[in-house]
Amino acid sequence: MKKNRTNLFLSTLLLLSLLLLIPAVEGQALTKGKITEKRYSLARALQNKLLFSPQHAADRKNWLITAKTFSQAYKTDPYDSLAPSSLLTLGDLYFQMYKRFNKQDDLHEALAYYDDIVTLFPQHRFADDALYKTAKIYAVELKDLKNASLVFARLIAIYPKGDMISKAASDLKALKRPPVSDTKQPEPLIKRASSPPEQNTEPATIVGTKKKSLLSEVVTLRHWSTKSYTRVVIETSEPIIYTGHLLKQEGDKPRRLYVNLSDSKISKKLQQPIPIKDGLLQRIRSAQFSPDTVRVVLDTQSLSDYKIFHLEDPYRIVIDVKGAELPPQAPPTQFVSIPNNTPSLAQQLGLGIKRVVLDPGHGGKDPGAVGIGGLLEKDVVLKVAKKVARKITKELGIEVVLTRKHDVFLRLEERTAIANTEHGDLFISIHANSAKSPEAKGIETYYLDLATNEDEMKIAAKENATAAQKISDLQNILSSLMNNSKKNESAQLAKMIQSNLYKGLNDKFKDIRNHGVKKAPFIVLIGAQMPSILTEIAFISNPQEAERMVTDHYLEAIADSITRGIVEYAVTLKVAGL
Repeated sequence: MKKNRTNLFLSTLLLLSLLLLIPAVEGQALTKGKITEKRYSLARALQNKLLFSPQHAADRKNWLITAKTFSQAYKTDPYDSLAPSSLLTLGDLYFQMYKRFNKQDDLHEALAYYDDIVTLFPQHRFADDALYKTAKIYAVELKDLKNASLVFARLIAIYPKGDMISKAASDLKALKRPPVSDTKQPEPLIKRASSPPEQNTEPATIVGTKKKSLLSEVVTLRHWSTKSYTRVVIETSEPIIYTGHLLKQEGDKPRRLYVNLSDSKISKKLQQPIPIKDGLLQRIRSAQFSPDTVRVVLDTQSLSDYKIFHLEDPYRIVIDVKGAELPPQAPPTQFVSIPNNTPSLAQQLGLGIKRVVLDPGHGGKDPGAVGIGGLLEKDVVLKVAKKVARKITKELGIEVVLTRKHDVFLRLEERTAIANTEHGDLFISIHANSAKSPEAKGIETYYLDLATNEDEMKIAAKENATAAQKISDLQNILSSLMNNSKKNESAQLAKMIQSNLYKGLNDKFKDIRNHGVKKAPFIVLIGAQMPSILTEIAFISNPQEAERMVTDHYLEAIADSITRGIVEYAVTLKVAGL
């Protein structure tokens, strides 16, 4: 045995020596891919030594050297095919170090590396493995059953065809079991059957044994519908497993899209069919399909595409259904162009923008950011939105819809639904920024995409009213929804709104900081079927900008600038022939 250990150690040293010497061999440098491969091979050799040499594994320093070698392999080329494997192994190494040396920092390192895989390589086969390992750490090591449930549910929702689906479903069900009152031999936190359940056509659906008192509850079921678009939102009392299924056409029967909610119950008052009959949906039905499964059925009349995703705080499942494209016919519900005999500027220019949806952020019980002197974001942005509405209605003859015209609370997904059902050509969500530092100031404009840095994730967390650590969850959901053909148009609209805001304000007030156009996963923009942006008009936490925001002069300048940005975008579309 001692001889084998010696041979393994000598082999490792030889491999390390070769790695250091090879770049000089034959007088030529290795390619990045070859260096990555060799560093990865060395890291695996060091890992094997930890596995087969107890004496070597007893020294924490040797674990750190192995981890550093895997990290070097990854950093050589973060886009190499070996990168996901390096990250997964790093997570495993730090978890094993935590179990062996009982250092809490090692556990957080493990979680961070698992999260890197899901964030950077969401389509890789290791992504669901990383999520499963994360959930197990929350459940077993941290005793955080809520986050464990969320991660299990997220895995099931995003990777229904992954190889971890059965384990995740089984473990999530076990997490919700009542504790066993056996003081001699307590049941493990997560108990798995001797043979996992077979995967069927509904892999995430678990039917059967859960007691009625432990079932999650369907709290509300809301919908917005037109002839070409429907959004259904199902709110539940806690995170649940859900699966969607689209049935094939059968004779004259309409196609049915249904969603099963596992371990759930629904009250009688929510089980009444909702007739729609608008050309896209015939009706929405919901019922207690089995003792522990709720089924929501959408009977369709015309369906071209659908998306199902979930949001948190509170937990709700969003179903977006699209039908055949139809020209807008419904009149706007709020601001309408003023009829007169003179053609509007939009008509004279032949602009293709006919209707704009403006979304004043926050409202009602949600004040948004609170600035100096008690200035509320919800009040400022409502004033700005109304000014913009009047200007583009009167000066351009473009119809305007406001998602809210009073101090009322609207959920983020409802705002997007309004934009879609009102057939908006543009969707502009108006907000005021805030920061811990009173020195922060300026304007910035966002369009929907994955965040690429910490600042973008922080601003998304603020406007989504969620914890910053949950933005990575939303990033993964969004990655599966980002086939929106309007992303490029949204980026162009954001650029023109931002440039006009900066120029218009800087000409009159000076010292305006231009933070430019950025991207982030804003819930309010998810599912919008038109170019859509979110603009932060100023920092309500900055003394100078907060003082300006209480003056009508400043708010008028903002409204003028946004209006000019809309005109510039519309003219650009016409020139491009779109």
